[in-house]
This record gives sequence, C-alpha cells and structure tokens, in this order.
Amino acid sequence: MDISKLDLFFAAANSESFTQAAEKCNVAQTTMSKYIAQLEDELGVKLFYRTTRECSLTEAGHTFYNGAKELKKDYDDLTRQLMQVAEDELKIGVYGEFFDLSILSMFSKSHPEIELKVSFGGRTDLYDQLKRRKIHAVLIPNILVSEALRDHSMRYVNVLSGDTYIYCSEEAMKQYGSIAEVIRNLPMITKSREPRYHDYCRNILQQTFGVSFDGVTVVESIAKQHLLTELSQGFAIMLEQEAEDAEGLYGYSLQGVFNETLQLYYTIKHVPQSLRTFITYINQVTFHA
Repeated sequence: MDISKLDLFFAAANSESFTQAAEKCNVAQTTMSKYIAQLEDELGVKLFYRTTRECSLTEAGHTFYNGAKELKKDYDDLTRQLMQVAEDELKIGVYGEFFDLSILSMFSKSHPEIELKVSFGGRTDLYDQLKRRKIHAVLIPNILVSEALRDHSMRYVNVLSGDTYIYCSEEAMKQYGSIAEVIRNLPMITKSREPRYHDYCRNILQQTFGVSFDGVTVVESIAKQHLLTELSQGFAIMLEQEAEDAEGLYGYSLQGVFNETLQLYYTIKHVPQSLRTFITYINQVTFHA
C-alpha cells in the first residue's frame, strides 16, 4: 500500500463522490476509481457502496478509515522527525576546480552544529543528485551552468568572484613581445575539460586581443598549471590568488571582460534549515578573491 496515496481514499470518503474527490485531488475520475478498486483488491474487502452519482463507506470502510488516519498521522510524524534530523546535515556537490573553496571550511568552523558533507562529481551526476534530493545544493562556476539548472524551480546565490588574469612566463613575454602573440603561439593550460569553457575563453580573448588559441592542455591541479606556464609551455587564465605562489610569471588583468563567479544552485522545493543557514552565511560575509 502506498501511504502517500491514502489522501485519495480520504478525499473519496469525505466527498462521498469519486468525481468530486478526483477534482479536489486534481486527478482523473478514472484514476480515482482505479485506485479505490486496487486498494479494495489489496485489502480483500469492499470499502465503498457505489451508486451512479455517490459513494459511501461500508463498515469495513469505516474501520479502515479510522485506522488509516492513525497510520497516516504516524507516517507524517516520522517524516517530520527525519527531516528534523536532516536539518543538522548539509550536503554540497562541487563541480570543477576553479575557485578557492575555503568558504566551506570557514562555514563549518562557524557552525559546528551542522555536519557539512562535500562531494565532487560530474555535472550531469550532480544535477541528478540535486533533483533527487541526494544533495542540497551544487557549487558551480557561472560559465559552466547549463540549461538543466535554468528552470523555474531553481534559485542561486553568488558565492565568490575574483579578479581574473591571463598569465604567461616572463620568458614567453620576452620571446613573443605581447600577450596577443603569446595567445596566438601557445596553447591554453587549464584545469577544465569542458569544451564549453574552452570556447568561452576563445571568444573572450578574440574580443579583447583580436586573436585566439588553437591548442588546449588540460592538467589536474593548480601546481601543474603553474609549472607548465612557468616553463613557457602555454598560458593560463587564473584568478589572481591562484598565481600568488607562482614565480617568474607575467600577468595581464582581464577585469571587466572575463566574468567568472562561483554560484550555489538549489531547488526551492528542498531548502532545509541547514541550507538556509549557509545561504545566510554567504549573504552576510563578503568574499572577494
């Protein structure tokens, strides 16, 4: 027996009409009749006396009605208890390695009463987990947001933005003479495997410098991105703080033309108190890389 469908039975019993009950529950009359018939078959008793226009509970129907009311109440109470337990847990999915995620550890220290669980995964998988309420929200750069998150049930808040620079080695700058020539002659070194991100970079650089790049070298970490850039094996587009520990690099600001923001996406159908607390934390504290 599907407890979530008991409301159909209650509606039919209270309306004394399958047609009126179906209208109240926003289902077809045939769906209502089929559900009641299946329920009676499952229980092995007749729950309703039926006429062409009305229905009324049998003695067995009254007994089931009273018992089902208690069952539904216990089920709803249990659901609320489970939700209350979940209020102390916050599950965040993260896509990509593009931003400093220290905001998560800072939040965890500020709210030790909330158990923060962070997972990394592919974009499609994280979207699916969000829709199925396996996680509460997804952290993703605005550049990589797809149409899957752009529907009426989704909301987002901006978490972090930073000043973006294009970096190359000082040796590459001496060899090619300008950022434009560096872009023309060297591949872009990036942590992103997303063709969509690569195309975004190409378009921005074409608009800004009048040239673009052909090759892309994908690496797994900032450290490798630094190393290959320092060795003049390419150029990199990074947030300013990502290049703080790198040596021998020349940086050119893309502020105002390359807009990259870390965003938190969540569904308005599933906003537990733990997520509300996190959103409030984001809005109260200004993070700027």
